[in-house]
Parts: sequence; C-alpha cells; structure tokens
Amino acid sequence: MTARIDPQLFDPTRWEGLLADIARRHEVPGIVAGVVHVDPVSDAEQRFVAATGISNLRTGVATDRTTLCQIGSITKLLTATMIMQLVDEGKLDLTTPVSEILPDLSFAELDPAELTVKKYVATLSEAKSLFSPGTGFSYCNSGLVIAGRIIEVLDGVTWDQALHSRICLRLGNEHMFTLAEDILSHRHQHGHVAIPGTDTWMPAPVSQITRSMGPAGLVTCSADDLLGFGAAVLRSGRTSTGVPILSEESLRLMSEPRHTLIDEATSTAPQWGLGWMLDEWEGQKLQWHGGTTIGNNAWFQVLPASGLTFVVFCNGGIASHAAAEIYGAFARTFAGIDAPPATRPRSDRPAVTIPESRLGDYADASTALTVERTDDGTYRAHISTSLGEGDEAPVQTMDLLPSESDTFVLGRPDARSAWMPLAFAEVDGREVAYVGIRCLPRAEAGPDSTDTDEKPADAPASKS
Repeated sequence: MTARIDPQLFDPTRWEGLLADIARRHEVPGIVAGVVHVDPVSDAEQRFVAATGISNLRTGVATDRTTLCQIGSITKLLTATMIMQLVDEGKLDLTTPVSEILPDLSFAELDPAELTVKKYVATLSEAKSLFSPGTGFSYCNSGLVIAGRIIEVLDGVTWDQALHSRICLRLGNEHMFTLAEDILSHRHQHGHVAIPGTDTWMPAPVSQITRSMGPAGLVTCSADDLLGFGAAVLRSGRTSTGVPILSEESLRLMSEPRHTLIDEATSTAPQWGLGWMLDEWEGQKLQWHGGTTIGNNAWFQVLPASGLTFVVFCNGGIASHAAAEIYGAFARTFAGIDAPPATRPRSDRPAVTIPESRLGDYADASTALTVERTDDGTYRAHISTSLGEGDEAPVQTMDLLPSESDTFVLGRPDARSAWMPLAFAEVDGREVAYVGIRCLPRAEAGPDSTDTDEKPADAPASKS
C-alpha cells in the first residue's frame, strides 16, 4: 500500500538541475519530464513537470514546463483506449471481425477530399502478412491505423475528432493536438537529428509524420495532459472529478498479457497487452509505451502498485540513454526500485559469433538489413529504412558487439546513436532477423509487408 509522498520531492526546481546535467552529457537539446502520484486510499494527487534546454536550436526558443512534445507511438494507447470505449458502449467486441466494420479494405472509389486515415487504409489492399496469424510478432503501425478507421466508421467522425471528444474533453486536456496549425500557436519541441560526420545537431527537416498515420503516432501534447491520462489509469478509468474514461474491466483487459514474445523479440518488453507493453521492475508490474518520431522521443510509464506515472520527452541527442537516467531516478525516488539501465554492450567485449546460416539479407517493404562477417572475423550490419516511394534511404553501417544477453548482439552507426538490438530466429517456418521489435524475413523470400512503421522509444530509428 502506498502513502502520500514527501511534497518536497514534487518541487520541479529540485529536478531541473538533474535534467540539465543529463541533457548536457547526452547532447539532448531539450527535455520535459514529470511524475504523477495517486494515493489509492485517499485519492490525493501529487505531480510535477520539470524542463530544461532548448525546444528548437534554430530559433533558440527555450523549453519550459508547458512546452508541447510529440508523443509518437504513445498515441497507440489513446487509439486502443478509444477502441475499448467502443467495447464498453457495446458497439463492438474484441472478437468482432474487422471485415464486419470495414468490409472492403481496397476502397477503390476514393474522393480526393475524403479522410486521410481512410486513404491510408485503402493502400493496405495489397499488403501481406509477415507470418500466419498467431505465429509471430512484429511491431506494426498499419493495425493501429485500421483501428483508427474503425473508430471513424463507428463514430461517424474523423479519428482526430473522436480523440477530442473521447479523450481530450473527458480528461479536460486543453493541449493535446494532431494538426500543425493548432500546435504552432503553442511552444513546442521540434525534433533534432545529427548531421552525419559532424558533432552538430540540427532541427529535423520534417516536423511531423503524415496525418494519415494519425492513430498510430501523430499526437503532440503537454506533459501535464499525458500525466492526466496516466492518473485516470491509476484511478481505475476515472478522472479526479469522477468522469469515466474507461471501465475497470476494459482497463484490466488492456493491461493483461495477450502475447508473450519469443526471446529474440523481447528487447523492449517481454509481453504485450491491448496497446500496453508489459514488463516488471524489481517485481513491480510496469505497463508502458514509447514513441519515436522524427528527432523526437517519448516515454510513458505506469507503475500501478506504486500509484505512479512517469513521462519523459527528449527532442534529440542520445535520447534513450538520457531517458533511462531520468526515469531511473524517478523510480528510485518515488517507488524505491531500480529501473533497468539503457542498453549497452558488455564491458569485457568478448568476441561475437554469428552462425554462417544467419548471415545475409533480410527485408520488409521499408527496411533492408545485411549481416556479414568481415575479413578480420568480426561482424557488421548494414541497415536502411525508406520513408516512401522515391525516398533514397542512407545505409547505416555498424559493427556488431556482444550484449549482456546471449540472445542479442548490438550495433550503432556512430557514438551519438542509441544501440540497436539484433537477434535471429525462425518464425512460422521462415528465417527472420529482429531489429529491436521489428521482424524482417529473409530477403530471398521477398518482402511480405507494405507497412512502414514508426517505432517506440528504444526501438530502431525507422521514421514515419
């Protein structure tokens, strides 16, 4: 049972020095981070948001506690919540076939003015599965866009409008947006990317992913608004004023394990619920999601037993290393437990051995991977990710090093990138390589998917 925590720990000024130091060491232009605690007995709420740095290196605008940030794939949790609201309302259930709601995914007759989510779903008419249903796992955007289209059809409005009425209005969120014209009237974090071959970070050339990917990763919001969503999760689906967001049963279903991943796919989490990644920190259940867009990263973590939610936003730099230090400090301070550190190679660096049979080419429709042994007996990977037709994706080359787990090897293209976990497996009778939680089949078998996925934080840097 938790109790009210020392209020002094929620003074944001005591955290901003730590954030500034972490941002400096990991080259993050700007950080926004916060914590909310809901006492399960008294329902008393404590929270803070702290900030440091610059929201855009080009303009020099400072990051403050109100700065809006792209949450990327954390948006998937909001879409999943809206689907479960429809379940609560009796408009569908979890066994309803998608074909009953979207009987024709080809949508051959399209008016150019029609909804962009609908247009995206129409492009999936030629998509193929990586493997048979129930036989494997790979991180995916298209499924959540289809879920967004289901919301549109059943609610009779756009996904953006459903988000506003189903999530924002119920939570009282005033700073949760999808459209650039709404975001531009507020202080907001612009993503930053490294200039190849230099020690310089620059604002990303594109500010947002496309609107058609909305249900999978488009939301920009304040830390306070995301903490408010976490607080509703901790209050069994209700706001502090009693407004229902989701039934307790649906919350339970979302946070129960629905799929246990094979070891090769567990670099981010060992299990998934309905929308949530599921893990444990020192025996405490953790439900979370991350988001990576173009030069922006976000983490959203809930520890139900401790009544805590953590939020961390970084707009560039070696974000995964910075974030691990921040939420690690939150976990120690507020829950008395240690979170796992950022992924790094083994310090003793023993030789990596990859079976000859695993070398070669792997690919889906947007990512290509080649694994090879060099003349000196070490191993190297080349990876490229395209953003769409006509895009010339640069090839990133990385030496492969041992991790603490025998399952994975690690690589990164330069010292200013996060480490990518790489593992090999057989899924549904096919040889595959897992790059983080994305499954790439052997290229000889041909790309089996037209999906282009935006990743959660700590996953490989495919951007969409």
